[in-house]
Amino acid sequence: MRQVRVIDTGIRAGTQNVAFDQALIEARNAGRVPETVRFLKFRPSALVGLHQILSHEVRLEYCRAHGIEVGRRITGGGGLYLDGGQIGWELALERRAMGAGLASIAARICTAAAAGLRRLGVPAEFRPRNDIEVHGRKVSGTGGLVDGETLFFQGTLLIDFDPTRMIEALRVPVEKLAKRDLEDARRRVTSLREVLGRVPPLAEIQNALLEGFREHLGLEPRWGEATEYEERLARRLHEEEFGTDEFIRLLDAPADPAELVSASLVRRGGTLRADIRLEGPGRGRIREALITGDFFVSPPRVVFDLEAALRGVAVAQAGAAVEAFFARSGGELVGLSPLDFREVVETALNQIILNVGGHALRGHWRGPAPQSAPTLVFLHDALGSVRLWRDFPDQLVRATGCGALVYDRWGSGDSEPLVPPYSKKYLAEEALKALPEVLDQTGVREAILVGQSDGASIALAHAGAFPERVRGVIALSPHLWREEKTLAAIRDQIEDFEHGDLKARLRRHHGSATEALFARLVKVWTAEGPGAGWGLEEHVAKLRCPVLAIQGEDDEFFSVAQLEALGRLIPGRLETLRIPGSAHYPLHQARNEVLAASIRFIRAATASDRHSPRAAAGG
Repeated sequence: MRQVRVIDTGIRAGTQNVAFDQALIEARNAGRVPETVRFLKFRPSALVGLHQILSHEVRLEYCRAHGIEVGRRITGGGGLYLDGGQIGWELALERRAMGAGLASIAARICTAAAAGLRRLGVPAEFRPRNDIEVHGRKVSGTGGLVDGETLFFQGTLLIDFDPTRMIEALRVPVEKLAKRDLEDARRRVTSLREVLGRVPPLAEIQNALLEGFREHLGLEPRWGEATEYEERLARRLHEEEFGTDEFIRLLDAPADPAELVSASLVRRGGTLRADIRLEGPGRGRIREALITGDFFVSPPRVVFDLEAALRGVAVAQAGAAVEAFFARSGGELVGLSPLDFREVVETALNQIILNVGGHALRGHWRGPAPQSAPTLVFLHDALGSVRLWRDFPDQLVRATGCGALVYDRWGSGDSEPLVPPYSKKYLAEEALKALPEVLDQTGVREAILVGQSDGASIALAHAGAFPERVRGVIALSPHLWREEKTLAAIRDQIEDFEHGDLKARLRRHHGSATEALFARLVKVWTAEGPGAGWGLEEHVAKLRCPVLAIQGEDDEFFSVAQLEALGRLIPGRLETLRIPGSAHYPLHQARNEVLAASIRFIRAATASDRHSPRAAAGG
């Protein structure tokens, strides 16, 4: 057993707690304090991870209006909302005594904390990469770093927590665009009050955690006090660094996205985004790079050192430069690998920029080039972007051997913003004019179109109008006309945009283009009543390739009548899949089922030339 000091520093502002975190680490490295377990509480605060873009993670206007302090942690990971309904727990320990590998250390510490919670009657378990859960619901999140000879690891435990305030203060991930998904977000967390039906006294909670640390980590607790040295150092660090706007806004959205190439990457172990500004002849050299996201790396400065190492590197050498950096840096990643960082940088540098109808559209290639394999072309929905697809394109590329073209439609994501007037025929115009230009400029000749909602309708109309170049269509939540439930759902979106947090969530998707994109939705979709269509049927009826149409049985926008109408237009070519318990986004709400059905469909569509352009041209 190793004796450790236990301190409780009480309730403080979020940035003051962050400053004490750093003071504790520095005091440990200087040999001024022993190994320590710290308990802490927070005044209402929204704290982003060290590597996150502030305005992408926090609703700054809401926080200002409701007296919620905004700050930045010294550890990585995602944004946190903290208040009196949680307690924090931290360990500042001798690095060498805990073994090697931050991931394995995290597993040991989380397992110990979960064992302590079980002493309270909470059936807690460790869930990789860094959560403690109760029956699949998060009750404590954690993160850590190594600084010098000190391992610093921290967690927050939900005691009596209202997730509504968390969702209002933080920007829910951009994929969660429907109220159904917000309800799902609320179901992902739980608290001691919800699990036990009571809030245990603070001392009981602390003693349970300490017993878990004693039993599983060999730490013998001895209660003590914070030293004057730590408190004085924490005050200075807060005044000079952690309480300053300079540190809090250390990472914010790039000022001019038009000058950047960008890419995002989603892995089970975290998310990454690269925004890169180029310079020199042919824009062949990196001027500056910004690497952000929800991930853990130790020491934290590794990411800043990587950004510095990429300055001035030739575009062609950037991927190798990333790998070489990690080989010499000695940094440790949790849940991600150096190859993930290389991939997001190379994907950003390979971003394609198309000029379609006089507008700049941005996208990326995945897998084989169009001259060597059929191409999956992804078309997102009205308020979506490339990020809607998450890793779905990569999964399909690996499973089918096809290439993939993923791009932001006009007005969305990284593409050029919309400008009024907004055309009521935009779906037909994209199907018949914009999409042919995209395919021509990218050299796609044999396409399988994959569309969500608006994107599905565009795909169906295009495939009918240009049958010689489309092998198949996967239509997720397709539609041919407005229904009463469509207009009711849009009225709910308008209310959420004006008085809720939909605008904030969309801004994370589309930035300054958000207002124009939503204005088109409102103006065009509410211009006519139920039954009004888009004039797509005449084109869809000419479709000659197979179609897989997927719809959630609980779709809040469209009914099964849409699939039935498709069946009448293209008899014998349509396969339908209706998924119980899924709403408008079956890709997110029934991922495995959608993925399996899509892989099977693509393999069948590319197995023979029966539906290929060559066969169609010769028939």
